[in-house]
Amino acid sequence: MMRRRGWTIDTLHEHLSVRLAEKDQRDQQRFDAQSQAIKDALQAAKEAVAKAETATERRFESVNEFRAQLADLVARLLPRTEYDAAQKALIEKIDSVASRLDRAEGTKTGGRDLWGYLAGAAGLIVAVVALILR
Repeated sequence: MMRRRGWTIDTLHEHLSVRLAEKDQRDQQRFDAQSQAIKDALQAAKEAVAKAETATERRFESVNEFRAQLADLVARLLPRTEYDAAQKALIEKIDSVASRLDRAEGTKTGGRDLWGYLAGAAGLIVAVVALILR
């Protein structure tokens, strides 16, 4: 019996079946690799979102702390009307003390001048008495 070389329907079927099985295997491997890559990408995205949410929460906490500090600062600030009233009262007190000092200075100056006049008058009287007695 002589063997024929070449393609027969059975050999073609076997060849195509092997090739299709190999292609199916490669496709399955690609699909598995793509599925794993998608799973990895989704996991990385979830982790990135979690980190971003944590960073955002921290930022909002610091913003809220800053707002609380500003609220405390504003609460401790002196309103303009109260400052103006207190400043006016202080100016009036300073003016009152200054006028008292001016009067005291005037009294001291007047007292010193009086002693000078009295000393001059006493000297004049002594001079006149000395002239008369001579």
